[in-house]
Amino acid sequence: MTTVRCYVPLSPGQLETLRTERRLAGPLAATAVTAAVRGALPTGDAEEWEYAALQEAAAGQASGGAPVILAAVDLTEDRVDLQDGGEDASVTVGDVDLPRVAALHVGDDVVTGGAVSLPSAGEELELSWYDTTEIGHVVELARALGPRSDPGA
Repeated sequence: MTTVRCYVPLSPGQLETLRTERRLAGPLAATAVTAAVRGALPTGDAEEWEYAALQEAAAGQASGGAPVILAAVDLTEDRVDLQDGGEDASVTVGDVDLPRVAALHVGDDVVTGGAVSLPSAGEELELSWYDTTEIGHVVELARALGPRSDPGA
């Protein structure tokens, strides 16, 4: 069965749950390469489409004032609702198990402990990459942000 790389926005509370319980219960909002992403970048390749889906997830977190913390998750197609016909990269995913998480992507707001401003159209959010073995470090970075950072715990 084919796998789909999905970018799941996480609150600091969800990140902690993923660390301690090694699982998050779905359904969860996420982004992925959809027909809309491919249509928006018709001359793009798989890497460019993945990057666009990642940036859409990051921008969604930042625009809502949430810390930018994303899990890149590889799920089988049957665990992803691609919402064909949608106008963006939005998908819904089922349960996420820690072994299915390929990496964590964290915004500068979390890494530096400061607020991030949403870039202008066409600009990208800077994201740092963390291996899942570093989840404890990412949890500590998120904790350092304080209580304002977890509206959707």
